[in-house]
Amino acid sequence: MVEDLNINITGNPFIDSGSYALAIKLNKDISDITFEDLKNESVKISRLYTELSWKKNMHSIFPNSVLINPASTNKLNLKELYLEKLNQLIDSIESIQDNGSCIGCGRRDVKEVFGKDAIPLTGSKSLINYFSFGNSGADYCSLCALLIQFSPLTMYLCGGKMIVLNSDSKKVMKFWAEKSIKNIDLQISSGEFSGCYNQGITRPTNAIFNIIAQVIGNGRKWRKENPSFNFYYFTNYNQGPELDIFTLPTSVFKFLTEIPPDDWGNWNFIVKKAYRFVKWDKVESVDDYKNNPNTVYNNLLEEKSILKSFYTTKFKKTYCSWKLVKSYMKEVWNMDEKRIEVIKDVGDKLSSYIESNDNIKTLNNLEHASNYNNFRNILRKILKNKINNGDKELLFTFDEYVRDLFPEGNMTWRETQDLLLFRIYENLHTWLIDNQYVEELTDEEILEEN
Repeated sequence: MVEDLNINITGNPFIDSGSYALAIKLNKDISDITFEDLKNESVKISRLYTELSWKKNMHSIFPNSVLINPASTNKLNLKELYLEKLNQLIDSIESIQDNGSCIGCGRRDVKEVFGKDAIPLTGSKSLINYFSFGNSGADYCSLCALLIQFSPLTMYLCGGKMIVLNSDSKKVMKFWAEKSIKNIDLQISSGEFSGCYNQGITRPTNAIFNIIAQVIGNGRKWRKENPSFNFYYFTNYNQGPELDIFTLPTSVFKFLTEIPPDDWGNWNFIVKKAYRFVKWDKVESVDDYKNNPNTVYNNLLEEKSILKSFYTTKFKKTYCSWKLVKSYMKEVWNMDEKRIEVIKDVGDKLSSYIESNDNIKTLNNLEHASNYNNFRNILRKILKNKINNGDKELLFTFDEYVRDLFPEGNMTWRETQDLLLFRIYENLHTWLIDNQYVEELTDEEILEEN
């Protein structure tokens, strides 16, 4: 038996999640994990995985394994049978090399090839078309195969499938492992086993943002972090293995961490309002809608704009501050700060023009503009009216028009329209209510109207 394991991060989500789970359970750095640690922790997971709820999860993770194979699953010595498999892997771990044939770590040679009963999303050994070079299994060294056995400890159950979080940030990975292990410790201490971490969310996009909210809300500082987030949503079930990979853009994570404290309540309302097909008058708790489709979550993951979610033309109302919108445009869409400030300034001038001329028709025209030429013509008429009224203040300069309002002409006009309308509603909402152009509604009434 070699002295040092020299475990390192590999980039393989199953290996790395197993490594972090071990490190958190042991309160050690990954590189300090020993053979003795592997032996002791193997005993613990052999007890845990043979609990009924955990065995049920294993159908989606390690099908055909000794844990759920009909030939062994009901045997009284199932713990010992599984532990024997783990010990065989431990005893066959070889010393680290400069290179090796293992496709996980690349630093040890393969002694045995593995199928889907030990490595999720590979294949049955008899179906060699699932493996590289027509082999009858996946080329993993004994250590990497063993570490994968610990990966269920950090998996998140969602709609009958599993989510594995993988990030290049040690801080993110350690946090999620801590969260998962704490849940397992609670199961063990209470004697009430429920399997992999499960919060009753069945839609993967909703689950992903639930996980992100937990990461952000844990009290650690993220301002200087730019972590990657990949979520592997899979089932290894025999009758239909599936895999979807979701990537959260780093810019979206940064935006979420930068939400101003006084806008968090507004952001939560924006997200809540984005749930579809909800009968809000019958909602009693978040459980009544947490699994419904959410357009904000979907658009953020698909890198589509959520700008229209920040306001409503129907009620001529904003749902947050300009500060939050500015942060979104800067962080997610990389909009130049000068352009943002020019649009804000033009929005302020338009607000003043509409209010001083008591001209709700102008606002209606800005709202209903259906194309770039139409919108541009409305702005031209406002400029002309300002001049006719003796107002010498420019709405915008030629350079501002070309560089900031419509830098790509027809390609960016909707974005500019959204931002201008948001600023006008923010400035004039009270005036609009006082003049009975709109009625003031509570958040609950807005939800029901939607």
